[in-house]
Amino acid sequence: MDISRTPTAVLATIIINTAISNIIGYADFSGGVIIIPTAAWTAANIGFKVCNTQGGTFVPLRDQAAALVQIAGVVADAANAYPLPDELFGCLYFQIHSCDAAGADTNQAAARSLTVMLKG
Repeated sequence: MDISRTPTAVLATIIINTAISNIIGYADFSGGVIIIPTAAWTAANIGFKVCNTQGGTFVPLRDQAAALVQIAGVVADAANAYPLPDELFGCLYFQIHSCDAAGADTNQAAARSLTVMLKG
């Protein structure tokens, strides 16, 4: 499949009292942003779990120094957009993970619908 230069919006949903979103296909894309709506985030970092198949076991994404790849300092009371990290580039599938700095789940207090804008 050809890589698309047209942005694609995908909805990432974290169900109430959970910390992991639905699966997002990333094979045809090379970057993007996560948009968090106004006042719609229980204080947590955004981490990423990745897998080479949709039905496989998703594992935490780490950088070359074995540090968890995370977006830290997410503003919980305002709408904001955060770039997807470069480390996602080689991944086929990922999930957004609401977590603390050590990678432990931080459950969201309500259902969260995040827009992931993807671009090839």
